[in-house]
Amino acid sequence: MITRRTLLANGAKVAVGTVYYGTLASFLTGCGSSDDDTSETPVVKVLAGGLMVVNPVYCVGCRRCEIACSWSHGTSAVSPSTARIKVDRNLNFGPLGVQANYEDQRGEQGDRTIVPSTCRQCDVCMTVCPQGAIYINEATGARVVDDSLCVGCGYCADKCPQQVITIDSLTRKSLKCDLCEGAPNCAQVCPTGAIKFYTWEDAVAAVEQHEKYLTLI
Repeated sequence: MITRRTLLANGAKVAVGTVYYGTLASFLTGCGSSDDDTSETPVVKVLAGGLMVVNPVYCVGCRRCEIACSWSHGTSAVSPSTARIKVDRNLNFGPLGVQANYEDQRGEQGDRTIVPSTCRQCDVCMTVCPQGAIYINEATGARVVDDSLCVGCGYCADKCPQQVITIDSLTRKSLKCDLCEGAPNCAQVCPTGAIKFYTWEDAVAAVEQHEKYLTLI
C-alpha cells in the first residue's frame, strides 16, 4: 500500500485511468498500488500528466463537451458523432436504451443522471489493433491513434470496454480521446464541473485542502 502523496509523486511513472462517480479526494484516499495487495483497497492506474474526473451528478446534458471535442480536433465534420466523448447516447435511458427496468438505469428518464462517457485510456484498443496504429503518448499517458497507420477496420471500436471509440464515416479513421495534449477541451468548456482534469500539482493542492477541511469538522 502506498499513500496518496506517494501515488501523486509517482504519477508520471504509471499508466492511465479515469475516475467516475466520485470526488477527487475520495478517489485518492482509496488508492493502492501493490500487485500482491490482497486487501479490498482498489488498485488503480493514473494518468501520466494528470487525472480526469467525471461526475454524472453534475451533468445537465448540454453537450458542449461533444462540440468542443469535435471542433478542436478538426479532422472531419464538426458534429457530436465525431466527438471522442459520448453524452447523447446516455441522455434519456442510458447507453443500452429503454430497458424493462429503465427506472433503475442510468439516464435522465432512469435515475435522473446523465453520464458523460470518455476514454479511460486502458490498453484494450492498443492490444487488438492489427496495424499497431495506437501508441502511448509518454507525456500525457493517452493512447493515441496514428492516422497514417489506421485503416479503419473497427477492431478497436468493437472491443472498447466503454464503447467510446468510433470510426469516422468520412476519413475512415479511428476516433478516440487523446487528452488534447494534456489540456482536455471537454473539461475546459463544461459549465457545471461534471468533467474536470487535474494536473498532479492541482490534485495535491485539492487533497491538502480537503484534509484541512476535515480537521475543522
